[in-house]
Amino acid sequence: MKKALCVILVVIITALSGTAFAGSEERYVREEAARRNMKLISQEEAVRIARERIGSQNVRVKDADLEDEDNYWNGSDFRPIWSLELRAGRDEYDVDVDAVTGQILKFKIDD
Repeated sequence: MKKALCVILVVIITALSGTAFAGSEERYVREEAARRNMKLISQEEAVRIARERIGSQNVRVKDADLEDEDNYWNGSDFRPIWSLELRAGRDEYDVDVDAVTGQILKFKIDD
């Protein structure tokens, strides 16, 4: 009984710590963008841009994260992006949208 309770507690703590980390990354990106006087587009705007590219308004958001993505070279050490996982019909889309310019940086279809 005690072993099962310990396992459950470990699972809960692990899940909560992952959620806290995700929130802390978004908070860091927002604070750093403000410090650099960058105006970020909203999650809703990033999804709208992705919907236009997909060509459908019937798009469900599976996940949306505001991240500092250093895989995209733009001449600086900081690039905020919206990393989106979307679903339209049977297709799933991974879309990265520059959180400052609204430019689509990655558009991948997983069918």
